[in-house]
Amino acid sequence: MNELLRRALMLPPQASTFARGIDTLHYIVIGAAMVVCFIVFVLLLYFAIRFREGQPRPKRGIPHSVEIGLAGFTLTVFIVWWVVGFAQYRDMREPPADAMRVYTVAKQWMWAFVYPNGAAAEDDLRVPVGQPVELVMTSRDVIHSFYVPAFRVKQDVVPGRTTNVWFTANQPGRFEILCAEYCGAGHSRMRGAVIAMPPGEYAAWLAGHRATDLASTGEKLAAEQGCFRCHTVDGTPHLGPSWRGLYGSTIPLEGGGSVVADDAYLTESMMNPPAKLHRGYPPLMPTYLGRLSGPEAAAIVEYIRSLRGGP
Repeated sequence: MNELLRRALMLPPQASTFARGIDTLHYIVIGAAMVVCFIVFVLLLYFAIRFREGQPRPKRGIPHSVEIGLAGFTLTVFIVWWVVGFAQYRDMREPPADAMRVYTVAKQWMWAFVYPNGAAAEDDLRVPVGQPVELVMTSRDVIHSFYVPAFRVKQDVVPGRTTNVWFTANQPGRFEILCAEYCGAGHSRMRGAVIAMPPGEYAAWLAGHRATDLASTGEKLAAEQGCFRCHTVDGTPHLGPSWRGLYGSTIPLEGGGSVVADDAYLTESMMNPPAKLHRGYPPLMPTYLGRLSGPEAAAIVEYIRSLRGGP
């Protein structure tokens, strides 16, 4: 039945673990809307005939108990749909702990991907079937939107910050990536594909594209860019905060407030340091906008993330 409805509505294949549940809610909402529309049409037709001009008027209307019951039933249905939809949304926003992180950079008009071992690719994202994959995404220019119809996932990609989306491919194949946000004259050409591969084939492909570990690459880049002149990695304060234990910690800000040192904050701190100044440290850090590419910034963030276990 599910497959029959999918074909009837001309939906793409259900190629992720999210797709079937999302489609099922979709079918229920559409089906309920069609049933209600049919009932309303029949009632309108009945009232138009029964109470046309010249016909006697009823002595009493619909009892209040019936009106209250129908209103309560309608409200209950919408609350149930909200609960189911919110549960799906929450599941889609919280990646599993064992998810494979892939850094993704969008720019006019292409997608760039950096794998955990440091290998990089453009436009085509290869993933193993059955393995949760988390994309940590940012944009180098304007707002884009990462959309894989077959996975039922879509997430805006915003310059100056990071956004996340995750999925688990449940079947091998090639599934189209689209940009769902108009991003300029070449918007229609901003296409790619998720290539879902059996785990053995994916491991063989990754072995053939092996690079240095992404965190190790980030450490080398940090040394080349002079980051260690101000930041230590052993927990000792210096001109800037130590990177040891920085990732995931709560950072007090100049002027009040605080922020969690996640991918978005660390990326913004490299590209626009004055935006959120760490309280107690002088504003000495220069901007790395234009000096670091997206994959390079991702590598440094991954290196900082690898030091999160310290105090």
